[in-house]
Amino acid sequence: MYKNPGACEQTMRESAKELSGEDTLKVVHTGTSIHGSRVVVEGTLEHPQTASEAAVAKAPNTNIIEAGLLAPVTAAIEKSRPHKTVVAAAAECTYDANGQTGFRWLAPSRLVKDAPKADEAPSDE
Repeated sequence: MYKNPGACEQTMRESAKELSGEDTLKVVHTGTSIHGSRVVVEGTLEHPQTASEAAVAKAPNTNIIEAGLLAPVTAAIEKSRPHKTVVAAAAECTYDANGQTGFRWLAPSRLVKDAPKADEAPSDE
């Protein structure tokens, strides 16, 4: 009755690997239409945190007393674990009787490609 979720998940993994070898995909949910004509795979993409992402994520502690007391402990924790950025990810696959007919990223926005809608014709202007 439900088919194609495994194939769509595999396509999503391959696409994530091609786009960025550093991203790790973790699948948390797969939704399939009856007969598997449409499959949506949801999860997260995780990658090592870049310097710019770290700067945004690190909010300074404005409490001088608390910051002074916790600074050595905070520094030790920061050094001991690798920082990762995790973003929501989703992709959609479509199928017909002959196999996969389409694949597109739904999230994150950096992977979503703008495609013209079926009813929009390219203009010659």
